[in-house]
Amino acid sequence: MKRYVYINDDDLSQELYCDNRISNRKYTLLNFLPKNLWEQFSRFMNQYFLLIACLQLWSLITPVNPATTWGPLILIFAVSASKEAWDDYHRYLSDKKGNEKEVWVVRQGVKKHIQAQDILVGNIVWLRENDEVPCDLVLIGTSDPQGLCYVETAALDGETDLKTRLIPSACMGMDFELLHKIKGVIECPNPDKDIRRFDANIRLFPPFLDNDVCPLTVKNTVLQSCYLRNTEWACGVSVYTGKSLIAD
Repeated sequence: MKRYVYINDDDLSQELYCDNRISNRKYTLLNFLPKNLWEQFSRFMNQYFLLIACLQLWSLITPVNPATTWGPLILIFAVSASKEAWDDYHRYLSDKKGNEKEVWVVRQGVKKHIQAQDILVGNIVWLRENDEVPCDLVLIGTSDPQGLCYVETAALDGETDLKTRLIPSACMGMDFELLHKIKGVIECPNPDKDIRRFDANIRLFPPFLDNDVCPLTVKNTVLQSCYLRNTEWACGVSVYTGKSLIAD
């Protein structure tokens, strides 16, 4: 399956895909109790101790006071549930911080500040040095005359060496004004887990380029959670956002 990302066009591809809101939470207020209990009782040892505790409610089977089993069992479940709730709360805070982070985007030729969660497929996203990449981008411009930029991918693959990324040949030589007005379409595959492969192409609409198709590879992309390093600025077209991020 292919997806078609229309660059800088709010009326086309953005209606088909999700926004950039990210959620790593396991629970909600409504499903926490049943979901957490289901997870705890899916463990064989917990099922065993629950069975023993239930049998002890029958005085004909054992003279032991049921409280001696139910008390520790409930305490263990409560402690485990509290830890899960605490961890999930911190995931919520981390998601909130990332979603509400302000980024620069271009929409219909106008550069504006928005929250990262409001980025849509096809938006042009601008990054400054040391910025975290808010979504998966296809590069179209950098401050380097040769179209290079450097990214840190440690959050994705654990590698601390900086990676080199390059804008496609179709976008070489464009200045600020042209990058704000650029129009075109990116034909790319639906997202998958392989962060080392990206087989796609970009076609810019006239007057930028006369409909020539330019191939794209992973060298032309920067993925969410990477950091822009040793490069004054870079910009790219958002191709995967929110729940459809490659690196999820």
